[in-house]
Amino acid sequence: MYDLLIKNGTVIDPSQNLHKKLDLAVSDGVIAATAPSIPKAQAAQVIDASGKIVAPGLIDLHVHIYHPGRNRNHPDIAGVRSGVVTMVDAGGPGSANFKDFCEFVLPQAETKTYSFLSIFRDRSNRVPPKEEEMDIEGTVKIAQENPWLVKGIKVIVAPRTVQALGLKHVVASKKAAREAGIKLMMHVGDIGPRNQTPTPPEIVAEALDMLDPGDMVTHIFTPLTGAALDRYGHVLPQLLDAQERGVFVDTAFGDFNFGWLRADTVLAQGVRPDTIATDIEIHAGDGMRRLSDRGLLEYASYFFSLGFSIDDIIRMTTAAPARYLGIEDRAGSLAQGRPADVSIIDSVEGRWLMKDAAGSQRIGDKALVPVVTVRSGKVIKPGEAPHPWGWTPAAADASTVVSDN
Repeated sequence: MYDLLIKNGTVIDPSQNLHKKLDLAVSDGVIAATAPSIPKAQAAQVIDASGKIVAPGLIDLHVHIYHPGRNRNHPDIAGVRSGVVTMVDAGGPGSANFKDFCEFVLPQAETKTYSFLSIFRDRSNRVPPKEEEMDIEGTVKIAQENPWLVKGIKVIVAPRTVQALGLKHVVASKKAAREAGIKLMMHVGDIGPRNQTPTPPEIVAEALDMLDPGDMVTHIFTPLTGAALDRYGHVLPQLLDAQERGVFVDTAFGDFNFGWLRADTVLAQGVRPDTIATDIEIHAGDGMRRLSDRGLLEYASYFFSLGFSIDDIIRMTTAAPARYLGIEDRAGSLAQGRPADVSIIDSVEGRWLMKDAAGSQRIGDKALVPVVTVRSGKVIKPGEAPHPWGWTPAAADASTVVSDN
């Protein structure tokens, strides 16, 4: 007797090259079987997934769940309540507030949660950082003592830090990551005031050269200055070299870091991203973020309009981020014996208005929305939708004008 049976769905599992109609059975919190037809009578609970996609539990590897002194929302808003089983807090705590992160986030979250640390002791400090605030020893110690939780270090290449430290914080972050045996995630893109001095392409190039195989550069489609492009709009050779040697490329949106034209430019020059993430800030409230209610599935829907298939999108939100995080033995797959982490998704057809961070908009004809999330065998229905009209982008009417800025 199975605990749960998901019937009649289309299973898409890139880790097994699966895209077919199958039933999926769960027992004791793990995947027990997949087969063309499993009788309902063999399960205590049955979910009819007819017409729906049954995918490995989605992974959002770039979320801002925690910020010292500025935590306003429940962690699962970015997780199981919106179709995501696993999420990564990207650089929220430093060594001085990691304990607070654990005490605030972990007891609340049903979502599987991992941490990328900051090299700075206290991330609540808003003034330009100082070299003495970096803590290599403390960061390594925390990572080594919490290998089940800490998977990397997040480092930002942007004016506020670069103008204060050059790339000393990148050097320190890499040193700590290598000593701890964890990954590096590097932000590019000049977040902050519009009138700030842009980060020169030469600095971005130097930073990219520091990344090792298995590290990551994020915000690859940012329309901001400080991106991985030269002054003429050409992809930096250092980015191409980095991807060639095994550096992951991520597309996290956030509020500022996705532009339609920039995405077209980067893709046309041969850089194909590995992962899709949100950079959503669920602790938002400081006036900076305007679009932070946009979850992983809504953002992933944009990728249809960039020529990506549903199989691409599922891979980029399951198997690929699991491989980057080093958790592919327990996430990103529906293989028998794996934890029963499942995202049941609907692909809705229509005319959807998809706005980027620069104000440009395109019309998409597909949108992905959550139906049911299964976390270690437990069935969780979506929470409150992020928009008054639901989970999709806004509907476009016949008078909608498409614009590329």
